[in-house]
Amino acid sequence: MFDKVIIFTHVFAGITTLLSGILAIVANPKGNKLHRISGQIFFWCMVVIFVTSIIMTIFIKFNFFLLGIAILSFFMSFTGYRALKRKKPNEVELVDHLVAYIGLASGVAMITYGIVTFLQNTDNYSSLILSGVFGMLLASNAYKDIKHFKKTEYSKMWWWFHHMNFMMTSFIAAVTAFLVNNIYKVVDLGSLNFIFWLLPTIALVPLIIRWKKHYKKKFKLN
Repeated sequence: MFDKVIIFTHVFAGITTLLSGILAIVANPKGNKLHRISGQIFFWCMVVIFVTSIIMTIFIKFNFFLLGIAILSFFMSFTGYRALKRKKPNEVELVDHLVAYIGLASGVAMITYGIVTFLQNTDNYSSLILSGVFGMLLASNAYKDIKHFKKTEYSKMWWWFHHMNFMMTSFIAAVTAFLVNNIYKVVDLGSLNFIFWLLPTIALVPLIIRWKKHYKKKFKLN
């Protein structure tokens, strides 16, 4: 019964995350009531997903990649959420430091895991690629955030772009988790299945880049 409750909660939070994330993305102008409410739902569902992922890993079934994605998505959503509370980069609390250093350690652990599993089995290149991509994404962003905490000079509207970048990356991680949990029921590419882990990143990163250019122009930051 415990297993079913945790899994149901995890799945329900996952679906709600996707729906609320889409609403937050399409809501215009940014910062309106729909954007704020859907963003709040997205963030707290990410918290639920993170907690239930930890519980499932410990008590139900260990899945390193999905645990890593859960940590990545939580770190990104937390950092993006906190950017709205911190109008100055160095206005940080203990929890900001804690999450950043845990994110850095988790990213390094993912990269290490990919290297070790590849050395044990050189045919397992998908593990190396996935661990490398997501581990580097997590570790590099966590390290950037740690450096960011020390800044005394910062650009205008930095918090806007910090919020957008991290929230969108969190959404990409959520889409990735949903996709890889369901796509194999429909399509199986065998040794190339790792491609499905990378598709959301490939598809949505250009959108983030386009939005950054749009808002830099809008805020006259160019």
